[in-house]
Amino acid sequence: MRWMNNPKRIADLSRGLTGLRVGAIYALLACSAFAFSFYSCSQPSAQRQPTPLPTLIIATPQPLIEPTPTPTAVPDFAPLPEDAQFTQIAVGERHACGLQADGTPLCWGRNVNDSLKIPGGNLTLSQISAGKNFTCGLRIDRAIVCWGQNDRGQASPPDGSFDEIAAGRDHACALDGGALICWGWRFRGGDVIQEIPLLSDIQAGFAFTCGLTPDSDMACWDNRYRELEITHGPFISLGVGLTHACAIKIDGSVFCREETHFSQRSSPPATKFAQIAGGWYYACGLTESSDIECWGSGERGAPGKRLSAPEGKFAALAIGWRNSCALNSDGHATCWQQPDVQNPSELPEAFGGVMFEWPVELFPFPNSRLAVVDLKGTITAYSDEPNAAPPKTILDLSDKTICCNDENGMLSAALDPQFDEFPFLYVYYRVVSKHAYGENMPELASRLARFRVERGQAIRNSEMTILDVPTYKKFHYGGAIRFGEDGMLYLGIGDNSIRENAQSLDTLLGNIIRIDVRGATPNRPYRVPPDNPFVDNPDARPEIWAYGLRNPWRMDFAPDGRLFIADVGNGREQEEVSIAAAGANLGWPLCQGNACIEGVDMDADGLTAPIFTYGREDGCAIIGGVTAHRLNNGFLFGDHCSSWVWLLEQDGREGWNARIVSQLKGQILSFGIGADGTVYVLLRRNPIMRLQIDGEE
Repeated sequence: MRWMNNPKRIADLSRGLTGLRVGAIYALLACSAFAFSFYSCSQPSAQRQPTPLPTLIIATPQPLIEPTPTPTAVPDFAPLPEDAQFTQIAVGERHACGLQADGTPLCWGRNVNDSLKIPGGNLTLSQISAGKNFTCGLRIDRAIVCWGQNDRGQASPPDGSFDEIAAGRDHACALDGGALICWGWRFRGGDVIQEIPLLSDIQAGFAFTCGLTPDSDMACWDNRYRELEITHGPFISLGVGLTHACAIKIDGSVFCREETHFSQRSSPPATKFAQIAGGWYYACGLTESSDIECWGSGERGAPGKRLSAPEGKFAALAIGWRNSCALNSDGHATCWQQPDVQNPSELPEAFGGVMFEWPVELFPFPNSRLAVVDLKGTITAYSDEPNAAPPKTILDLSDKTICCNDENGMLSAALDPQFDEFPFLYVYYRVVSKHAYGENMPELASRLARFRVERGQAIRNSEMTILDVPTYKKFHYGGAIRFGEDGMLYLGIGDNSIRENAQSLDTLLGNIIRIDVRGATPNRPYRVPPDNPFVDNPDARPEIWAYGLRNPWRMDFAPDGRLFIADVGNGREQEEVSIAAAGANLGWPLCQGNACIEGVDMDADGLTAPIFTYGREDGCAIIGGVTAHRLNNGFLFGDHCSSWVWLLEQDGREGWNARIVSQLKGQILSFGIGADGTVYVLLRRNPIMRLQIDGEE
């Protein structure tokens, strides 16, 4: 049953949506002003990589030797001694530490934030655990000592006597008689977590900690949302990575949490394991025959890739970010690294390396130039040829729009598809309402306008307003102007941060609209095409072509006519790419990605499922996206925070595969294609780059 045919159910579910918590996103890069347009940055800024707790081998307790400060200089890099032997080992981001037979720690790797600087010459430990750039150890008198990075208090443990420790990315926890006590990020230096049962075998990830309950269930406590989630076992041991948690069942098989924020992006093999450990979007385990098997993505955006692991027989594993170590039976360590994504060493800069502040759109312009839209309210023509003429301003509306916080500014522009006959430029921008003069916070509206172009410039006083979309809250204005092969103008509009709008057909918010602007006049700025899907529905806006969208920042028509939409996700949920069709319900907020609220079935209720999704492990805000013949009709898109670029291609079996094209330096704002098919990526406060794509014609 389609949602449009069941308005009562939509209304009932939509009313219930107001009670849903909007999860805050932990940013993968520091929040910029533009980042606020996509997601909440109320959480502390975080790096993108994981810090799992390796599986531990407990050393034989040694007599307590009080640590004494040492002024010995620590090198920037210390190699692993070939003759070193350990009873257990822990791996962080760029460093690792192991406990030798006498309980003294030895660290090697990169000395980031004094991560190699052990506090005392004769420190004796019974347990060790590594975080991102810090390490904690449990002394044999059961006190905790930590060293390394301490910007969030992660290396400042509470006083007391403890039984186990677990270091996560920027926090750590310990057990005191089964009670969980944590410090570092999101904690106040020794918080006792009252909401969870007594635990054992604790391990920590990015922003959560897991352990086994007395009933052998897996209990995970989320630092950010103060939530407890129980996965029923029985389990015998755990392996926790950055955003996933796995557990070994009694029969030796492995269960892994597959939620967005607890996912290593691949199912474990059907093998019996004796031990597992989690890493950066992957996990490894020791089989019952003491071999190592690894599974997961191994690199972002590449689920299912075969992961490297050394051959041989081993007794213990310690899995870090990309670095991993295993101990053989005599305590010697074998360490290896998962391969990094191969990116171009240098991409060519367009327009002679001109720096752009807020480039959000690029499209071909007459006379072999490229038009670049700046969020500040300008459109400028550039040539990408050597010894090119200087840039020329096409249109300047910087005095009519507000840039650039809260997603305000000039959002999109497009030329009339029959420009030679109809020399018009269409612009979608945020404009101050004429009804709001004198107020402290001006009321804003999103405006679609048309300008006449003469001799390479838009005539400012020729502006004709096509459509004003009233908005009431900050953020989620969309959107992009695109013309279809049918000559109609399509415009993506966000839900204006009011999620119920996306399922309401009586508003233009949260939709893709389709209008006919040919022959527009001030008295009739557009016509509604008679074949629009809701023209005969008296309760619907006839302009709506597809609905159920949150913030469709960018979309694009493929050469074969399919409309790809990149819809920015919410909180800790999913980013998604969908192919829309007339009358399609893209699901928001009933579903996000492939996850739906209780009582909603995507197939049974006629919702359009996305063709690709990814979660917070790969970014925070999807940035679409362009298609072209030279991209094999695939969809090229990126992420604002992680700066990864993917090409989504059909696999020939009605499925889709995403492969990484590049990881760029800078925050991605948009993509564009020149008249010759060259793909450009638009970055915040950077030159515009020409993107090199394998397999281009």
